[in-house]
Amino acid sequence: MKNITVIGATGMIGIPVTKELVKAGYNVTALVRNPDKASGIFTEGVKFVKGDLDNINSIEEALKGANGVYINISTRPENKENEFNPENQGLDNVITAIKKVGNIDQLILLSSFLARNYKGDWWVFNAKKSSIDRVKHSGIPYTILFPSNFMENFNSEGMKRGNKLTVIKGKVENKAFWIAGEDFGKTVAAAFSSKKAINQSYAVQGPEALTMKEAADEFVKSYSKEKLAVSTMPIGLMKFLSVFIYPLKFVSKLMEVMLNNVEVFESEATWNDLVKAEITVKQYAEKMSNK
Repeated sequence: MKNITVIGATGMIGIPVTKELVKAGYNVTALVRNPDKASGIFTEGVKFVKGDLDNINSIEEALKGANGVYINISTRPENKENEFNPENQGLDNVITAIKKVGNIDQLILLSSFLARNYKGDWWVFNAKKSSIDRVKHSGIPYTILFPSNFMENFNSEGMKRGNKLTVIKGKVENKAFWIAGEDFGKTVAAAFSSKKAINQSYAVQGPEALTMKEAADEFVKSYSKEKLAVSTMPIGLMKFLSVFIYPLKFVSKLMEVMLNNVEVFESEATWNDLVKAEITVKQYAEKMSNK
């Protein structure tokens, strides 16, 4: 049985991944800022070490006895380009700590489907691209996962405001293979037990391709915990508002990248080597309705 350290366990996707690792029988240690808060999320099966990405000593403490590391970190809207960034300096600190403890057989990095081939000038996505290179050239056995859009955005701060899901409209309405965090967590768990996954990169996609509007409509139709509605906002309006509302600068840039992304199915190797994603948006909404 492997001992896994999770960095970023209490985030939107860190939560379902950590729960799936526990279900799969791994011994899980989580590096968290607030152990009391984390213990309310994970009531059993997870050991907590208090720390942060800017404290290498705390990272080393969380890595003691671990065989594998799952890294679930990302740039946040409040992060600034020339300041400490989780995906730059934070990741460097994790790699430094891993090399110092010397007992890690595999590092799994949550990246982004959109980051792999990004060619723009937005520093946030260039940081994501840089993190891929950092891991690949670290000398640590790795697996990098590139997920499509997460369904968790429907019932979190990603798209949900009050009783509305806000969908951004652009000139091009491309489809994405939406993935549930539960299925992504099963993929992570499978990657930790597969020799095929060592030094490999995998696209992680769900079973159906939907536009943002189609996916939101499907979620709302099948979600019974509360009555929701879908509202739309043109990308141009969001860009205009971002001049006056700072957090929207981040969101509008992210939406622009998403709307311009042309996604094709690339997960055949992932399903063959690791696990097949099966949860549809309808099924995800029904699961969330019962929580």
